[in-house]
Amino acid sequence: MADDEKKLSGAEEFVDVEIALAQPLGPEEEKALREALAKMDARTFASLDIATEKISASYDPTRVRKDELLQCVTESGGKLAHVETEGSPLL
Repeated sequence: MADDEKKLSGAEEFVDVEIALAQPLGPEEEKALREALAKMDARTFASLDIATEKISASYDPTRVRKDELLQCVTESGGKLAHVETEGSPLL
């Protein structure tokens, strides 16, 4: 289990993640990624922005784990450069 997943207390609603890509997504990779993410529960993401060199998302950790999200990116052809995660507590 990843360190940031161990820190979840159950009080968090969504986790923010910024995924910097080592190289820009091509049109086919972006299409494959969007299709793969669309297969997830629609309530998984509060926000999702896919740019050519960065992916920003706010996701529900009870519906998808960070490693599943990263696997989805890499299986779609994305090359990870840096991943930064921040939990968001309930307000």
